[in-house]
Amino acid sequence: MKYRYIALASLLCSTAVRAQYQMDLQHVGTVPLNYLNKESIGPKGKEIRVNNIYMEEGGKPVLPVMGEFHYVRMDHRYWRDALLKMKASGINMVATYVMWSLHEETEGQQNWSGNHDLRRFIQLCGELGLKVHLRAGPYCNAEMQHGALPEWIINNKALVTRSNDPLYLNYSKKWYDAVFQQVKGLLYKDGGPIMALQLENEFVKKGLVVSHLMNLKKLAREAGFDVPLYTMTHWMDSEYPKGEVVPYGGFYIETPWVTNHGKMTPPTNFEYFTYNRLSDNIGTDIIKIEGDVESFDGSKNDSPFFTCEVGVGAPTFYQRRAVVSEEMAGENINLRLGTGVNLMGYYMYVGGTNPRGEKNTYGNGPYFGYDYQAPIREFGTLGAVMKETKKLNYFMNDFGSRLAPMLAYLPLSNKNKDNLQWAVRSDGDSGYLFVSNYLYRYDRPQYDQVQFKLKLHQEELTFPRKPVSIVNKSYFLWPFNLDLKGVNIKYATAQPITSHQDGKVSSYFFFEDDAISAEYLIDASNIKTIQAKGAKVSKEKNRYFISDLVAGKESVITITRNNGEQVKLVTLTEKQSDDLWKGKTGQKDVVALTKSSLLVDADKVLITDEDATQRISLYRSQGLKAFEDKVYQGQKVQQLEAAALELGPMHDATRIQAKTGKVLTKIVESSSLAEVSEATLRFSSDKTMKIYWNGKELSPKTVGEYTIADVKAAIRSGKNEIRFESADDGASLIAEVELLYKNGVRKVWNTDNTWLSEDQKPVENSENQHRPARYAASERLGLFEFTLPDLTRGKDEVRLELSYFGDKATAYIGEEPFTDSYNDGTPWILGLSRKKEELANDKLTVRITGFGADTQDIFLEDNFDRIKSQFPAIKNAKVVKDYTYSVND
Repeated sequence: MKYRYIALASLLCSTAVRAQYQMDLQHVGTVPLNYLNKESIGPKGKEIRVNNIYMEEGGKPVLPVMGEFHYVRMDHRYWRDALLKMKASGINMVATYVMWSLHEETEGQQNWSGNHDLRRFIQLCGELGLKVHLRAGPYCNAEMQHGALPEWIINNKALVTRSNDPLYLNYSKKWYDAVFQQVKGLLYKDGGPIMALQLENEFVKKGLVVSHLMNLKKLAREAGFDVPLYTMTHWMDSEYPKGEVVPYGGFYIETPWVTNHGKMTPPTNFEYFTYNRLSDNIGTDIIKIEGDVESFDGSKNDSPFFTCEVGVGAPTFYQRRAVVSEEMAGENINLRLGTGVNLMGYYMYVGGTNPRGEKNTYGNGPYFGYDYQAPIREFGTLGAVMKETKKLNYFMNDFGSRLAPMLAYLPLSNKNKDNLQWAVRSDGDSGYLFVSNYLYRYDRPQYDQVQFKLKLHQEELTFPRKPVSIVNKSYFLWPFNLDLKGVNIKYATAQPITSHQDGKVSSYFFFEDDAISAEYLIDASNIKTIQAKGAKVSKEKNRYFISDLVAGKESVITITRNNGEQVKLVTLTEKQSDDLWKGKTGQKDVVALTKSSLLVDADKVLITDEDATQRISLYRSQGLKAFEDKVYQGQKVQQLEAAALELGPMHDATRIQAKTGKVLTKIVESSSLAEVSEATLRFSSDKTMKIYWNGKELSPKTVGEYTIADVKAAIRSGKNEIRFESADDGASLIAEVELLYKNGVRKVWNTDNTWLSEDQKPVENSENQHRPARYAASERLGLFEFTLPDLTRGKDEVRLELSYFGDKATAYIGEEPFTDSYNDGTPWILGLSRKKEELANDKLTVRITGFGADTQDIFLEDNFDRIKSQFPAIKNAKVVKDYTYSVND
């Protein structure tokens, strides 16, 4: 996370009194645990139970880290790659929607193969050790039309969707039965990965929530689903079936569905430490206040604080095109942990591409691109938010079991949002301090002379040793009384990331950040010796104080216990923490620093980057140096290029003329199952022409060098006659009909030598083959054809990074849609190698439309050129290739 100081004096906030930030935790007690599922479910030693506070696995608390990945939105050949990247970045549970409309576009015709092969996807998750939270609908949302309910369900006038209507429930039962048949034998109780089932999404129909959810649960169980956890997303003012279904929360800081007329939206409550668990204040009825502290009364709570939609990225909607930063992701996670979240569920974690249907597109817009600025983006690249996200994922992986039983405690001072925001999670003896001085796109004041004083069961802790300043845009978490293999860290002003175990040496990684020097206070009990590279060690009665520390790869505090075991504390810089990766090869922990993407596949450490020369630093707990630096190179650098050719209207058409007579005609076939959404006739002639479509005269208009007519209303399914008539013999004509179908397909009918003259004889080519060079300005349209490098050579990923002026763009391979984008000013990434078979036979074309003159109601970043984007153009087309090395550990 980056930080910056606020220059304006009026924004500065000074606190002159030390230990002003106090919290009394002396009365914190044990919370009674009430279990939702009476019996443990799962393999021996890994049984899952859920209580009112947290989840247990094998009888131990866990804090799962869940990432959303929609299998049907990605080519199945790349599922494994994305899942490995998820696992490498700390995800241990995969959530996925099973979208009814994508599996059964036409009633009775279900598709469970290829990219729709749910069973294979679940099996892959299991093979890689990832649990699965199945979100089976019937209703999903997911920015899909009708929330992924099939259109034939929506159009059925005999039923009421998302209700207890008997016919709707009958169809829902058939859907659940179909889904279960695909995953039979893969439930957690059978040794499979599916441990949870979501029954509905954002269901808020007043008076129906409890009964409808219980009806769906009954149908799911009758179908065969028997899982430890049944869930729903719980938005707005609604009830839920307590003790039967766990409500999951969602927290988005960037909210693209709130347009605000093109202006920045004000901060929401979700940007502060608050017990507002959901937008309807769920849980506020069981908040208790003791002194200056409010806490969640866990004894009265019936459901744990689980989430499924913590937004670390954000979609790009037409009216709002914000580019999110990694800091927004980190702060959202920090706030959620500080207020008590015990299952961190991200939406989305893996971006993707909506498939096209036979009849329709499914996305609400963009119709295909679902990149979401996610940690893993549409074509597998790592997003900007990955750095902050994965370091907090690792923290939850390694420290979550201790954090999960701890309730969250908030000072009442947080209610005044002008105050420094902070929170504590604690059992009364140990815990974590969470601090936030960050607002998305807004500044906060600097807080000076800050210390925190915690009254615990057996002691009072005040830290840091000296007051510090909390600068604008900072957020962090610090541990207190953290037990690390028998070594008690009384407190640290560095943030823990992860751990590494190597025999009798246990290493823990922290990072220093936000303009506050790292210091450690360590209990001297059971410690034989303590050494610190590049730091000052002071013995104080029964404690060691580590200060004047210089963070970096070799900043290692080595603690030797009386029993000979060692504990090492490695303090990295913030920049280095961004590059940290954690994995396992067999039973061996791997911690590394690299700017490359890292994953472990079949016990091999692989690093991948667009640079053919890559560097990695591998942690060595027992080496002379903490990290061993390695350089990998040797792969031949390939200079790959792409060239864009701007195409004008009628670029593939031939100028024709009749051998005899004044008529040029053609019968064309429109036989697609999809309806036409746009149809434009463009033509140019050296004579005045009348145009008839299926016998009806059109009224075209001249735009620049050519004439156009909207023919959408004239097109009919089946045969269509196009007829041009001139007043004089010998007229030449060049024309095209561009058809955009509702399923995203683009077709073009061109004039050529299959057209006929009035005597039904073939036309001849005109000697004059002039055609317009560019589309008329009034069309605000640009079409570009790309010449690409040979994609059949090699197995590494090749992408096109395309920057363009314009409003929105669609990429096509031949007639088929590839993906699309709403321009937000950042490069649009196209995964070329993932379509190399198709691109071997058809050209890549990109169709760009420009903005109109008025864009004030559209939110665009300040550096976006609104004027130039009225006129479609390619700014830059860069081809990049991945290079992958196997790391010799």
